Amino acid sequence: MNKKGQSLITFVLFLPIIVLFIAFIIDVALSTLRKNKIDGIITTNMQIILESDIRDVNKIESVIKTNDDNIEVLARIDSDTLKIYVKDNNKSIYGKIVNNKEFNYCGSFVNKKINKKCG
Repeated sequence: MNKKGQSLITFVLFLPIIVLFIAFIIDVALSTLRKNKIDGIITTNMQIILESDIRDVNKIESVIKTNDDNIEVLARIDSDTLKIYVKDNNKSIYGKIVNNKEFNYCGSFVNKKINKKCG
Protein backbone atom coordinates (compact mmCIF):
# COMPACT_ATOMS: atom_id res chain seq x y z
CA MET A 1 0.00 0.00 0.00
CA ASN A 2 1.31 3.47 -0.93
CA LYS A 3 1.45 5.88 2.06
CA LYS A 4 3.32 8.80 0.46
CA GLY A 5 0.26 11.08 0.23
CA GLN A 6 -0.97 10.38 3.73
CA SER A 7 1.33 12.90 5.46
CA LEU A 8 0.47 15.55 2.86
CA ILE A 9 -3.25 15.15 3.56
CA THR A 10 -2.63 15.34 7.32
CA PHE A 11 -0.58 18.51 6.86
CA VAL A 12 -3.28 20.11 4.69
CA LEU A 13 -5.95 19.26 7.26
CA PHE A 14 -3.98 20.77 10.16
CA LEU A 15 -2.70 23.82 8.27
CA PRO A 16 -5.79 26.03 8.92
CA ILE A 17 -5.65 25.22 12.63
CA ILE A 18 -1.96 26.13 12.75
CA VAL A 19 -2.55 29.38 10.85
CA LEU A 20 -5.43 30.38 13.17
CA PHE A 21 -3.33 29.59 16.24
CA ILE A 22 -0.42 31.72 14.97
CA ALA A 23 -2.83 34.55 14.07
CA PHE A 24 -4.31 34.43 17.59
CA ILE A 25 -0.84 34.58 19.17
CA ILE A 26 0.05 37.59 17.03
CA ASP A 27 -3.26 39.29 17.90
CA VAL A 28 -2.70 38.75 21.64
CA ALA A 29 0.83 40.15 21.36
CA LEU A 30 -0.33 43.23 19.44
CA SER A 31 -3.19 43.80 21.90
CA THR A 32 -0.79 43.59 24.84
CA LEU A 33 1.64 45.99 23.17
CA ARG A 34 -1.24 48.40 22.51
CA LYS A 35 -2.37 48.22 26.15
CA ASN A 36 1.17 48.90 27.37
CA LYS A 37 1.51 51.83 24.94
CA ILE A 38 -1.73 53.43 26.18
CA ASP A 39 -0.72 52.83 29.78
CA GLY A 40 2.62 54.55 29.17
CA ILE A 41 1.01 57.51 27.39
CA ILE A 42 -1.55 58.09 30.13
CA THR A 43 0.85 57.56 33.03
CA THR A 44 3.51 59.87 31.61
CA ASN A 45 1.09 62.64 30.64
CA MET A 46 -0.82 62.36 33.88
CA GLN A 47 2.35 62.72 35.93
CA ILE A 48 3.29 65.86 33.96
CA ILE A 49 -0.26 67.25 34.37
CA LEU A 50 -0.26 66.61 38.12
CA GLU A 51 3.19 68.13 38.65
CA SER A 52 2.34 71.16 36.50
CA ASP A 53 -1.03 71.54 38.28
CA ILE A 54 -2.96 71.88 35.01
CA ARG A 55 -6.68 71.96 35.81
CA ASP A 56 -8.17 72.72 32.40
CA VAL A 57 -10.08 69.61 31.30
CA ASN A 58 -10.01 70.48 27.58
CA LYS A 59 -6.25 71.01 27.65
CA ILE A 60 -5.73 67.72 29.49
CA GLU A 61 -7.80 65.80 26.93
CA SER A 62 -6.06 67.44 23.97
CA VAL A 63 -2.58 66.76 25.40
CA ILE A 64 -3.35 63.06 25.80
CA LYS A 65 -5.05 62.76 22.38
CA THR A 66 -2.03 64.28 20.60
CA ASN A 67 -0.04 61.15 21.46
CA ASP A 68 -2.58 58.72 20.02
CA ASP A 69 -5.56 59.49 17.79
CA ASN A 70 -7.21 56.08 18.27
CA ILE A 71 -8.27 56.70 21.85
CA GLU A 72 -11.21 58.54 23.35
CA VAL A 73 -10.29 60.57 26.43
CA LEU A 74 -12.61 61.95 29.08
CA ALA A 75 -11.10 63.92 31.97
CA ARG A 76 -12.90 64.99 35.14
CA ILE A 77 -11.65 67.03 38.06
CA ASP A 78 -13.33 66.53 41.45
CA SER A 79 -11.84 68.83 44.12
CA ASP A 80 -8.17 67.77 44.13
CA THR A 81 -8.57 64.52 42.20
CA LEU A 82 -8.05 64.13 38.47
CA LYS A 83 -9.90 61.23 36.84
CA ILE A 84 -9.08 60.18 33.29
CA TYR A 85 -11.21 57.64 31.44
CA VAL A 86 -9.72 56.23 28.25
CA LYS A 87 -11.42 54.05 25.65
CA ASP A 88 -9.32 52.39 22.97
CA ASN A 89 -10.77 52.13 19.48
CA ASN A 90 -8.43 49.31 18.49
CA LYS A 91 -10.06 46.56 16.45
CA SER A 92 -8.20 43.51 17.76
CA ILE A 93 -10.18 40.29 18.21
CA TYR A 94 -8.52 39.45 21.53
CA GLY A 95 -9.28 42.95 22.83
CA LYS A 96 -12.95 42.46 22.06
CA ILE A 97 -13.03 39.07 23.78
CA VAL A 98 -11.47 40.16 27.09
CA ASN A 99 -12.67 43.79 26.82
CA ASN A 100 -9.33 45.37 27.65
CA LYS A 101 -10.09 48.59 25.83
CA GLU A 102 -11.23 50.76 28.73
CA PHE A 103 -8.79 52.23 31.23
CA ASN A 104 -9.43 54.39 34.31
CA TYR A 105 -6.78 56.49 36.04
CA CYS A 106 -7.01 58.71 39.11
CA GLY A 107 -4.45 61.15 40.33
CA SER A 108 -4.18 63.54 43.23
CA PHE A 109 -3.06 67.12 42.78
CA VAL A 110 -2.08 67.20 46.46
CA ASN A 111 0.43 64.33 46.67
CA LYS A 112 1.04 64.00 42.87
CA LYS A 113 0.35 60.22 42.91
CA ILE A 114 -1.38 58.17 40.24
CA ASN A 115 -3.80 55.35 41.03
CA LYS A 116 -4.51 53.02 38.08
CA LYS A 117 -7.38 51.28 39.86
CA CYS A 118 -10.11 53.84 40.26
CA GLY A 119 -13.78 53.77 39.41
